[in-house]
Amino acid sequence: LNGKKVYIAGMGKTGHSLLRTALRLGAHCRVADTRLLKDAADLRQRYPDVDFHFGDLPEDVFLGADLILLSPGLMPTLPALLRARQAGIEIMGDIELFGRIARTSIVAITGSNGKSTVTTLLGEMAQAAGLRTAVGGNLGTPALDLLPETGPEPGLYVLELSSFQLAACQRFHPRAAAILNLSPDHLDWHGDYTAYGAAKARIFQAMGAGDTLVLNAEDTFTATLPAQVPAGVQLQFFGRAGDRDAYTADDQLCLRADGPLLALDQLLLRGGHNTENALAAALLARAVDIPLTAIRQALRNFSGLPHRLAWIAEVNGVNYYDDSKGTNLGATLKAMSGLPGPLVMILGGDAKGADLSPLREACLGQRGAVVIGKDGPQIAALLAGVLPVQAADSMPAAVQAAAEMAQSGDQVLLSPACASTDMFTDYQDRGRQFAAAV
Repeated sequence: LNGKKVYIAGMGKTGHSLLRTALRLGAHCRVADTRLLKDAADLRQRYPDVDFHFGDLPEDVFLGADLILLSPGLMPTLPALLRARQAGIEIMGDIELFGRIARTSIVAITGSNGKSTVTTLLGEMAQAAGLRTAVGGNLGTPALDLLPETGPEPGLYVLELSSFQLAACQRFHPRAAAILNLSPDHLDWHGDYTAYGAAKARIFQAMGAGDTLVLNAEDTFTATLPAQVPAGVQLQFFGRAGDRDAYTADDQLCLRADGPLLALDQLLLRGGHNTENALAAALLARAVDIPLTAIRQALRNFSGLPHRLAWIAEVNGVNYYDDSKGTNLGATLKAMSGLPGPLVMILGGDAKGADLSPLREACLGQRGAVVIGKDGPQIAALLAGVLPVQAADSMPAAVQAAAEMAQSGDQVLLSPACASTDMFTDYQDRGRQFAAAV
């Protein structure tokens, strides 16, 4: 990038990492963001040699660039980006750039649900093996900020990747990768389910001989992928059946190549979906030669991430669980299947155009539901006649309504099947408000 005119599109957390990296590599940078950022004056002071544009983007704003570095989540159909493509300007995302700079092994994890848990758990396994490991991407630290400015790189990078990030990848080449599952999500951004799935599949498009791709044998989408995988890539499958490469048998986690791994009652992670996450992480760990002792140690010690089916408290015989990270239908269905009923559900927010009709069947026999947010009325109409439904206009009101519905021995589960930003700062804020209200 030395001496090139590089335009940064979007100035969120990843946009900052793009700007820092481009400047470090000697680029002449300009930044454009559709938002009027509160810290605009601070940014101009911190980067006096960078030209910033905030607000509506003129169609010609990127013309003259040698390269556009695109923040994930910024719509690629913006007229200014379409005009740049027509002009032949290369557009690259942060993960593509990361892959071209990094010189040590990369493990990449994607899927609609479970990717943060698998990413973190694999990082714990690598660290238990004494391997210098950098964990980030869509989770925590942006990928480019994992690259050392000086000194040696870590021995392993473990990256969680979103569909937004993967959509901008062309030559990104992980040594091992996983697609955990797919359920409708971000359809307002991708356009349809097919395009969403195609973005996820980009994780393996540049893989080759000697690389490993881990897939969920029991997911409808991932079951269709083997025919698309490049020749020479080793396929590994996880699932419940004994003919998988990682499976459960006799109340144990098992690897076909290594035998029994760990008794299920030694696993701190709750829920059947987390059993799948543990199997996927173990296969990825073996793909990068992490020993079994380290895998077992991490599995015994890892209790999960905040806002992912996290137990909050027992009040009057009712257990309260925070699964605020359940921002899509698939996540919520998995969370519901991981707890004994009866359940009182807290559902709603921004459904992002997804079809939530499978909630009707999932809610049969449950105690009740409280709906919140923009698409709360849609969910209430969907569940009419299935179970009692109440509406609430705040999280404290939702928790109060759920408490009044619940009986001793029930579980109250916040797993909204929707994004949070219509009412909250993010899913963490939603989960914190839930815990505070409990």
